[in-house]
Amino acid sequence: MLEKIREGSQGIIAKSILGLVILTFALAGVGSYLSTPAETNVAEVNGEKISREDFEQAFQNERARMQQQFGEMYAALAADTAYMSNFRSEVLERLIDETLQKQFANTLGLRVSDEQVRDAIRGMTEFQIDGQFNNDRYIALLRQAGYQPEQFRELIREQMSRNQLMMGLVGSEFATAKEMQLLLRLQQQQRDISFVRFNAADFAAQVTLTEQMLQDYYTMNLAQFETEQKVAVEYIEISAAALASDEQATAEEIEAYYQANKARYTREERRQVAHIMLESEQADSTVAAKAEALLQQLNNGADFAELAKAHSADTFSAENGGVLDWLAPGDMDADFETAAFALSEQGELSTVVKSAYGYHIIKLVALEPAQVQPLAEVADDIAQVLKQDRATAEYYELQQRLAEVSFEVPDTLEDAAAATGQKVLTTPLFSRTEATAPLSEPLVMNKLFDAEFIEQRMNSEVIELGKERAIVVRVTDYQPARTQSLDEVKTEVEAGVRAEQSALLAKQQAEAMLAAIADSSLTEQAAALSMTVEQAADTPRFGGSLDSEIRAKAFAMARPADKPEVALISLANGDAVLVSVTAVKDADVTVVPEAAQLQRLADQQAEQAYRAVIAALKAKADISRNLRATQSTEQL
Repeated sequence: MLEKIREGSQGIIAKSILGLVILTFALAGVGSYLSTPAETNVAEVNGEKISREDFEQAFQNERARMQQQFGEMYAALAADTAYMSNFRSEVLERLIDETLQKQFANTLGLRVSDEQVRDAIRGMTEFQIDGQFNNDRYIALLRQAGYQPEQFRELIREQMSRNQLMMGLVGSEFATAKEMQLLLRLQQQQRDISFVRFNAADFAAQVTLTEQMLQDYYTMNLAQFETEQKVAVEYIEISAAALASDEQATAEEIEAYYQANKARYTREERRQVAHIMLESEQADSTVAAKAEALLQQLNNGADFAELAKAHSADTFSAENGGVLDWLAPGDMDADFETAAFALSEQGELSTVVKSAYGYHIIKLVALEPAQVQPLAEVADDIAQVLKQDRATAEYYELQQRLAEVSFEVPDTLEDAAAATGQKVLTTPLFSRTEATAPLSEPLVMNKLFDAEFIEQRMNSEVIELGKERAIVVRVTDYQPARTQSLDEVKTEVEAGVRAEQSALLAKQQAEAMLAAIADSSLTEQAAALSMTVEQAADTPRFGGSLDSEIRAKAFAMARPADKPEVALISLANGDAVLVSVTAVKDADVTVVPEAAQLQRLADQQAEQAYRAVIAALKAKADISRNLRATQSTEQL
């Protein structure tokens, strides 16, 4: 057979076919080579490239950490385009910071030896079995994570170099008692503040609106008038809790359940005893004889509590006359328990009892016989249990039926509602931020705003919302995100322009007064305009009733000299305020700070120093970013 194949392959036709096949593979190979995309970089830092592969590795690691931290809530975050865009930017900036640190460490000559790298890897618990480094586990985990050993070693070397830099910056920081006292004086400082407020609302009537002003404001604030995408939904929700409210339990059913589960409503007999214990783990005739002598004294009328205090090895109970906590079957040593539960009269004494701990004399202090709760007391609880059990069984039946019918008739929920006896609930159009329960659940939201699901207009699968609670949803209408026209938002635009212009007029009035103050004072100018100078004496740096923006400005101003400084500040609400500090009152701090306070201050200063170094490196660096290259990274 092989000979025939060989002979057949020598013909012209066979050679022609073989040539075409070879040519096809050759062209495919060349085409693949030519079409291979060039390496894509997401950033370049001082000539050093950050590849897309490095970014994706960092992105996946950070995403895994976020998923672990936020659980199901991360699915909702990941569905937010703006959040994910910011998330990608943060990952990229972190990679840039790390690259700058690595470059700076190299400039400083910081090095990590091969031996240090090996020791670090061998010390990682991830690569150990029973506390010992295991090379097979090391190789397996690296392959699983997509690393080659050489690549991983260089990654560890870079991290250790950066850590050297970080520890050098952070570990060398310290704080003195003088610094802490100075900081406390500043924190506890108080100031007397005078200010005049120009209310923007008072100038609203002076504003004349024009179409050009409206158009300009609209154009400059287009993002403010963008609508979110919206969906209208119909859904069926089922839950065991709702089903339980419709269930009923008859008196006969309650009685039968009570009789079948009487043990649940029976409190076992319990008793309280006192004991005198002579310690001896092994049988000891001497200790036993001593115990018998004590028992004889008790039988002759001796006080049990006094003998317990004097002779019992159980010193804790001896202080209380030998009395123990209430006992139930199974609480104590078997021999002790047998003797204790054999006593039936209050004050009755046992014989000498040997347990695993020693020799005991036991006295019955109190006895509570077994008690059975009457049916009347537990009837409501039993009824609730019966209703819940039935509701749970019915829930799973309905869930199965709902899943089947909503799948078989996928373009409406009416058939599923009829099959399950439930109502189809509907909503008007709503956005992500307007969703209410149960549609606001992360799993439901991700489904409702999935582009393919919106386009299909089919029933979803059964979505579990929690224990014995589920929902099926279908999108009935959709409104894409869009920018509203000026006519649609004209009222809002007019209000915005009026507020903007009113704030401008208020500021102009304040600026005019500020210019006039150069030759007079804040009080004189306020009086000339019949305005009130408000006072805020003894204002603390933090807290208080004064507007936070005014307070922050006042504490940023210089101490008053011969003539107090007056500064202008525009508030977030549009008001303009002229602020003046008339007095500064320093706190008298003489207390010696504790070591923990100094350490916290040193930590804060170290973090600030570290951030300052990174900011300085970034400001001097030649950095180019290609954020577009990060946007195809897989998202949830």
